[in-house]
Amino acid sequence: MNKIEIGLLIAVIGIVCYVGALIYYEMAYELEQHPEIKDIGGPPVITDLRLVAVVIGFAVMMCSILLYMNKEVKNDKEKR
Repeated sequence: MNKIEIGLLIAVIGIVCYVGALIYYEMAYELEQHPEIKDIGGPPVITDLRLVAVVIGFAVMMCSILLYMNKEVKNDKEKR
């Protein structure tokens, strides 16, 4: 693995951990404020799925561009 692949891996793992911690914090805070809550349901699906799709699409495009550029740099160095 080269530096770009390691950097992308660390970034993805960091983002996943950050989002997980935010979800956990929000749920714990809400349950502390409202102890009468017994059942936990999901958020509204339509708006959240659109946002998730946009974020995943952007991340895929950025990763693809970076990995493609890295391949071109390797090919240039091998030709010299």
